[in-house]
Amino acid sequence: MALDIDASEYLAVNRTGTAIWPLLVAGATSDELAARLTATYEIDRESAGRYVDEFVASLAERNLLESDDVPPAEA
Repeated sequence: MALDIDASEYLAVNRTGTAIWPLLVAGATSDELAARLTATYEIDRESAGRYVDEFVASLAERNLLESDDVPPAEA
């Protein structure tokens, strides 16, 4: 769960978001995040990369990331 103070909204993440959240907080790259999803949920690399990119973009849109240096995952 995250709090968007600007919008006064609590945001819940699904299971895949929950799986990568600790890695994201620790500074993992998008490729590392996608690798976690691939290993945990047995999804293909392209789908995992797309999910990570969308998740990170949605957090960035709400200014919920302290750093914008998480490059897109490579497909």
